[in-house]
Amino acid sequence: MVTAHKKGPNEADVRAGSRLKNARRLKRMSQAELGGLLGVTFQQVQKYENGKNRISASRIVAAANALGVPPSFFFDETEKATLDIADTSVEMRQLIELVAGGDALELNRHFSNIKSPALRKAVVSFVTAISTAADDQP
Repeated sequence: MVTAHKKGPNEADVRAGSRLKNARRLKRMSQAELGGLLGVTFQQVQKYENGKNRISASRIVAAANALGVPPSFFFDETEKATLDIADTSVEMRQLIELVAGGDALELNRHFSNIKSPALRKAVVSFVTAISTAADDQP
């Protein structure tokens, strides 16, 4: 007797979906907007992004075109899989990981709206002070 068991998402599907999400967010595109360009619903984009559904080759190409990345971006297994950024320094990888988290994108959007150079400098000083204090905590 064959018992059916539920397989989880494939690692490659999860990785491609994560990169789809990161590229979409960096382009400041909603799931609905991307879905419209791909001919699918925003729910389908969500499923692609969390790796629940696989993305077909034709949709990978369409997504790459919509997001301005090469199709290989979704499959690159190296740590440098970035939006065509060749610099793979430690600092750059940390920045890419930070942006992928989402909070940094939101913070950056609001920070970029601050027009006063003095206020921008004050915000940077404030964040620096917080991070330094956090480093001093046991």
